[in-house]
Amino acid sequence: DFLTANLPKLLEACNGDAAKENQINAQYAASEANYTSCINSIFNDDDPNVQTLVAQMKTQQATLAQAVQHLNNIAGVITAITTAVQTGASLAAKV
Repeated sequence: DFLTANLPKLLEACNGDAAKENQINAQYAASEANYTSCINSIFNDDDPNVQTLVAQMKTQQATLAQAVQHLNNIAGVITAITTAVQTGASLAAKV
């Protein structure tokens, strides 16, 4: 999982800013909840909404991977994480 692998690096980039650390931890928890909701679920690959959300998730993961390369802009990284988690929540709602 991308966030799990990068969580220590993301938290370190907050430079002790508890508010930013809390935002990252909250989005991480939401991401894990989305994942748990989707485990053992079957998505209809022919569903246009599922296809759109999966495409969005792939794009957002690429954006997030680039954002992590620029951790000096932690606010931008938090925004990218939040966007991806919201899309994940939309996908989990399809279960």
